[in-house]
Amino acid sequence: MGMGKRFSAASLAKIASLENRLSGALKPVAPRKEFIYGLGQRIQSTGRPTFVDKVANWHLYALMAAAVVSIAVFLGFIVRAIVEAVARKRIA
Repeated sequence: MGMGKRFSAASLAKIASLENRLSGALKPVAPRKEFIYGLGQRIQSTGRPTFVDKVANWHLYALMAAAVVSIAVFLGFIVRAIVEAVARKRIA
């Protein structure tokens, strides 16, 4: 049975009666002041970006350490090549 047939079979009076009964079932509730205050504190923003002090992901620390070591090794090779090139010029 299609959706259109179900609604056409139901009388509009029954639907209106159901709406009237349900309209009084839910009443607005005033939230507690401490809830509003706590929620305001959690979503309050400073308006400017802040740097996160803690990094919970240890993979980031490992990646940063590997990057520092690889840069140090690369700079070591460059310095060694420059020193060897200068030493060869002195000999020749």
